[in-house]
Amino acid sequence: MRSGRGFVLAVLALVGLSVGTFPAAVSGQGSPGHGHGSTSPSAATSEQRAAAAKLLEEVKAGIVRFSDFKVAEAEGYRQSTPFRFGRWGPAHFANRAYGRDGQFLDPARPRALVYMKMPDGQTVLLGSMFVAPKGQGPRPAGPLTEWHVHDNLCLTSTGTVALATGPGQCPQGAFFVGEAIEMMHVWIFDHPDGPFAHELTPVAIRAAAQYAARGR
Repeated sequence: MRSGRGFVLAVLALVGLSVGTFPAAVSGQGSPGHGHGSTSPSAATSEQRAAAAKLLEEVKAGIVRFSDFKVAEAEGYRQSTPFRFGRWGPAHFANRAYGRDGQFLDPARPRALVYMKMPDGQTVLLGSMFVAPKGQGPRPAGPLTEWHVHDNLCLTSTGTVALATGPGQCPQGAFFVGEAIEMMHVWIFDHPDGPFAHELTPVAIRAAAQYAARGR
């Protein structure tokens, strides 16, 4: 097992080299066609901040079992976006059964999980993603829990994600979703843009790599 500082430096170097080389994946990994809410988080009340903290703790407790990737697989989560850097990096794993009951913000049954696969094969849970029909995502903490959309989103019949090459133009075998659905991430690592940030920027991926290395 590689230790401490050497491992972290190697991972950070790989992130730095790869950020400008590989295309971004969709659904909160720096994709184009990314729509954000218009309300500023600075407008949140003390009650909304308390609600945000409560939701974060509920999600952390609800998904702790998925720290073991095999548990997620057994429960039906399957990879839906490619790893950001080819064979490693962050990727989403979706459960097609969750959310169909209308419970769009169930802390223990997120529609997707986000894992970080390290260059050595280790897979570390970074957070979850909730999905709802556009306009129906619960916002218990007001502007702190804003949902977002992708106007270029396509899905295949197996639930994997693809990008439209033009307005409504999906790759063969995929159908256009666009802004029909909205999503919200809840991150369990120290995301530099906060636990409800819409995407994983290069800076956030570096933080995620450090988080993963500490958990070795």
